[in-house]
Amino acid sequence: MSKRRILTIIIIPALLISGLAVFLINNRQGPAAELVLMPQQVHFGVIPEWEGPVTRYVTARNIGKFPLDIQNVHTGCSYAEITGPEIIQPDTDGTFQIVLNPETLPDHETSATATLFTDSPKTPIVHLTIVATAKRFATLTPNVCKFGNIRPETRHHKTFKLTVNAPLITSNTRLLPSGQETLTWEITPNPGADTSLVTVRLGPLKDKGTFSSLLTVHFSNQRTLTLPVTAKVVPTDR
Repeated sequence: MSKRRILTIIIIPALLISGLAVFLINNRQGPAAELVLMPQQVHFGVIPEWEGPVTRYVTARNIGKFPLDIQNVHTGCSYAEITGPEIIQPDTDGTFQIVLNPETLPDHETSATATLFTDSPKTPIVHLTIVATAKRFATLTPNVCKFGNIRPETRHHKTFKLTVNAPLITSNTRLLPSGQETLTWEITPNPGADTSLVTVRLGPLKDKGTFSSLLTVHFSNQRTLTLPVTAKVVPTDR
């Protein structure tokens, strides 16, 4: 067999195989860290606003063979705070604490997605869904008093339902004065019930243009509830 044939058939392939083996050995990666959350979605349910912050817990497990570094946590909302370990060892659990402030929750059921950033190539980003509904201390229905377009020197009134959800003595509820003679209101209690009727009266107004004010309900536990009032005085048709 000629030297050229030996070089082509045996030596060059052998060198290529050896080089590939060295490359694979030098770039071999062991089992990486990997983050798994249990559960991946946390339902807080209905949270009474007056009872203060509520806490839930989530288990974070590193199912890999190397330590896992939690680089950052974004809550995805302003009403939650998430705290937990910075490093989770292999085949080990960590616990993340989620604290929700119901006073800053939106009025209806809300869902936020928190994001955990890690150094794992398998799970660099892990999402956690937070679902909750706030039960307000008290509500006015509707929550804005809109008189719309009104004529000068006329009087108007609207009635609202005040609902108190918290356990307290509603007889001590007060409607604070508006500081304007043309805007007054009164409350009509409903004995034995958690609702009352609130009547807002406006007028007579002389100046044309937009009218706006803010009425305040003061409760016995020092909490307050506000009611915006708006109207627009338009000229009388001739």
